[in-house]
Amino acid sequence: MSQLKTPEACESLNDVRAGIDFFDRQILESLKQRLGYVKAAVQFKANEQAIPAPERVAAMLEDRREWAVAAGFEVAFVEKLYEQIIHWNIQQQILHWQVTYPDRNKA
Repeated sequence: MSQLKTPEACESLNDVRAGIDFFDRQILESLKQRLGYVKAAVQFKANEQAIPAPERVAAMLEDRREWAVAAGFEVAFVEKLYEQIIHWNIQQQILHWQVTYPDRNKA
């Protein structure tokens, strides 16, 4: 692959697409690394019911809204994006809990 160009230096649609593809791969790699931390959190949870942590989700979404404003993004877009990420990660964490601690009571 040729060297990644800045958006302003792009000379063709292929240059633009290469940049988009590069950053989409980085987003996916970041989501993979984030999931590693999500799974690591199960060791600190008392039980499976502690995983959803709605108060933590609310605090996280508030932070992400503030980050969206600071980054110049539309808050509603960022909030919806993180709602999807967080809720999918919660489901993955629950599945990881069930595999890691199959003998623990759900209560």
